Amino acid sequence: MEFVRSPARAHTTATPFTVATGQVLPRVDVIYAHAGMSPDLIDGAVANGAKGLIVAGVGDGNMTTPALDAVKRAIGQGVVVVRSTRVGDGIVRRNIEVDDDTVGTVASKELNPAKARVLLKLALTQTSDPKRVQEFFDTY
Repeated sequence: MEFVRSPARAHTTATPFTVATGQVLPRVDVIYAHAGMSPDLIDGAVANGAKGLIVAGVGDGNMTTPALDAVKRAIGQGVVVVRSTRVGDGIVRRNIEVDDDTVGTVASKELNPAKARVLLKLALTQTSDPKRVQEFFDTY
């Protein structure tokens, strides 16, 4: 098989991520935002051991005010929260629908919720600092 061009982003062995045989990756849950969303979905994930959350928001990764308040509580407990989107196409950029710099959330860029979950699980093996995790999302 021949490829026309190389992948745009580093991958596999060209990243700092390694997973040892038998290593258990941190728990990362995906929560889909919707109208009237109850914040207890986020609170429950944190209470049950999630180290990271992917919020698949509407539009550019937005969510209800009560859900955003729950995200702030989660971040206050050391959970890394990534904003992604539940729509089929698009990029979740920083500080558009949500003030990521103030809240402490990470923007998933072009990664859908499933791909963002994998990258966050790997990132959490290196750091739980949202700024450093954002660098991973900007790079990979």
